[in-house]
Amino acid sequence: MFKRLLLVMVVGVVFLTGCAKPPVAELEETRRIVAYAYAAGASQLAADLYQAASNALQTAEDQVHQRKYKAAQASLELARNYSNLALTLTVQRKKQLELDQQKREEEKRHEEEKRRAELLRKQQEEKARRAAVKRQVEKPPVVVEIEEPKLLDKVEVAAAENLQMIASRPDVYNDGMLWPLLYKANRDQIKDPKEIFPGQILQIPRDKNKEEIEAARAEALELNLF
Repeated sequence: MFKRLLLVMVVGVVFLTGCAKPPVAELEETRRIVAYAYAAGASQLAADLYQAASNALQTAEDQVHQRKYKAAQASLELARNYSNLALTLTVQRKKQLELDQQKREEEKRHEEEKRRAELLRKQQEEKARRAAVKRQVEKPPVVVEIEEPKLLDKVEVAAAENLQMIASRPDVYNDGMLWPLLYKANRDQIKDPKEIFPGQILQIPRDKNKEEIEAARAEALELNLF
């Protein structure tokens, strides 16, 4: 009786063991998912989650070898979940890296545009400066024409004037030493060279030659009245 019961138990264990099937399809699918996550860069961008998925897959493979199929299925599901999370995080971080790269490139492009604009501005300023210098060099010198005073034939004596002062006027002789010419030309109204009066109209001789002019200067030096 005991032997018959033992035989039934052994047969039952063998039957149950034979009915449990290894999760072959699940194992291959999980390996594919973990490999895909690795290829996507999860081992670098989501290292912790990828490592957890890889560890769960390794555990499942060990459990399959040990014929712990139910536990292996649980480990495979865990590995798939970790792989999916790692893949999602990897995609997010890739997008962020792309945005960061675009931002850096935009900033670099903006700085380059600023640099070019500043260089262009300096070139334009230098060009304008050189043009101004060139115009200044090419510009003909300004010739200031000194208007010659209109020479008078007659002059009215002003208050406090004397013959030397009148002869010094630019419109008379522009030389005070020529006062004797005025004196001799106006002897009819000048008795003393030192005495002339405001309001007198004096004639200014313009027909004197060089010798007469020099003689007048010599006379003025000799008399030394003023």
